[in-house]
Amino acid sequence: MQLWDSQVPHYFLKLFGRPYRVSACACERAGEPTVGQILHVMNSPQIQRKIAHAGGRIAKLVRESTDDDYVVEELYLTFFNRFPETSERKTALAHFRQVQAQKQTRAQAAEDLAWSMLNSLEFLFNH
Repeated sequence: MQLWDSQVPHYFLKLFGRPYRVSACACERAGEPTVGQILHVMNSPQIQRKIAHAGGRIAKLVRESTDDDYVVEELYLTFFNRFPETSERKTALAHFRQVQAQKQTRAQAAEDLAWSMLNSLEFLFNH
């Protein structure tokens, strides 16, 4: 049986507050978001790959439904656990139309929306 070595260096874990495990105190872990964490979420190629993954939730939503409103609603439920407000729905649907007018895919519009939700203050500070 192999056990995970908690001292293996890992950029993501260090950035998001992996404690050094020198004590059992919960005070060893910081709970406040940092600028580094926010910049990582905004610019991380790993997160962008996960958002755009062909087998992921976003790609599945776009494949299974031709209704942009349904995709927007599902993304809001996924990221914020709530339905979009009327103004949010209008803005998101306008983005879908704009992206499609530029001959890009619905998947690109959904990925853009997901990225913006992931980087929103509501998501960063509440989830």
